[in-house]
Amino acid sequence: MKGDVLDVEVYGASHAKAIGVKIKGIPAGTVIDGDAIDGLLSRRRAVRAPWSTPRIEKDEYLFTSGVRDGVTDGDTIEAEIFNTDVRSGDYGEFMNVPRPSHADYAAMVKDGTREVAPGGGRFSGRLTAPLCIAGGIAEGILKEKGIFVCAYVSSVGKAEGRSYKDGVPSKEEVLEAQRMPLPAITNSEEMLEEIMRAASSGDSVGGTVECVVYGLPAGIGDSMTDGMESAIAASVYGVPAVKGVEFGDGFSLSRMRGSEANDPFAYENGKVVTLTNRSGGINGGITNGMPLTLRVALRPTPSIAKEQRSVNVLTGENVILKIKGRHDACIVPRAAAAVESAVALAVLDKILAEGK
Repeated sequence: MKGDVLDVEVYGASHAKAIGVKIKGIPAGTVIDGDAIDGLLSRRRAVRAPWSTPRIEKDEYLFTSGVRDGVTDGDTIEAEIFNTDVRSGDYGEFMNVPRPSHADYAAMVKDGTREVAPGGGRFSGRLTAPLCIAGGIAEGILKEKGIFVCAYVSSVGKAEGRSYKDGVPSKEEVLEAQRMPLPAITNSEEMLEEIMRAASSGDSVGGTVECVVYGLPAGIGDSMTDGMESAIAASVYGVPAVKGVEFGDGFSLSRMRGSEANDPFAYENGKVVTLTNRSGGINGGITNGMPLTLRVALRPTPSIAKEQRSVNVLTGENVILKIKGRHDACIVPRAAAAVESAVALAVLDKILAEGK
């Protein structure tokens, strides 16, 4: 992510010795909120659950530069996580066979190779672990300003849970949901059933994550590509498997008339508010002081146990691929922390750029 102030570079690969993140633009003297980082890493970490990969990483991290005694010193912040549970041999038999809907084939063309990177290489969801370190730093700074970024699972497959479209949930409701392994405000049992049905047949299932930003003041952002929506969308699309982002009522607005889609203004306790929040707290790319809301669609995990058609790029043959390795039946519960991190970084970048 390269923003107006922040420059966040995630590096490494799924089966490399280590993965990490470099962050430029965090002001010197910032106290690192270790609890915020640990919270995001814990929510993202694989657990022994029906939706999760059996690969268990502790995600213990170390700051190698930019932080001294828990305080930033103005230099580039760098943090590293060592990979400890790697099994690259799972990919050896099909090293020349790209997995359908993975980045394998596109990366082969891009990099000029004919081999699949074990675990997906730099395209793996494993790289969201260092993203959560950056997100935790951002969340710590935003909390000091009274701004809270909170994400939760709103659906898995056809199982729908509570959405901000039904009324923006309170921060406390979201935080309570985040204490659960499957962080949905409602209907987590139905979501779990969707996951188990897919997993039992060797398949996978996707879903949606929603994120609410509380306490964001009006007047942040600008028009067109300098807007808050543009910044958040660009950051969120850095999370693997994200295939759609909408703000407020999003695509539903296309089916409404203006009289229904518009958010009327009113004074409330001397403050300008909107009586509805279909725009998701943003007008013209600029925040209007209402909760910022967005919904993110995540595709099903492409790595599935079912047989799939593919090609062997070394022999030029059509083949049947049966993927080995350890993969999530549903990445959505773990992805919520990554989406939250991406949103927090984009929001902080705009806040810093405007000196707020």
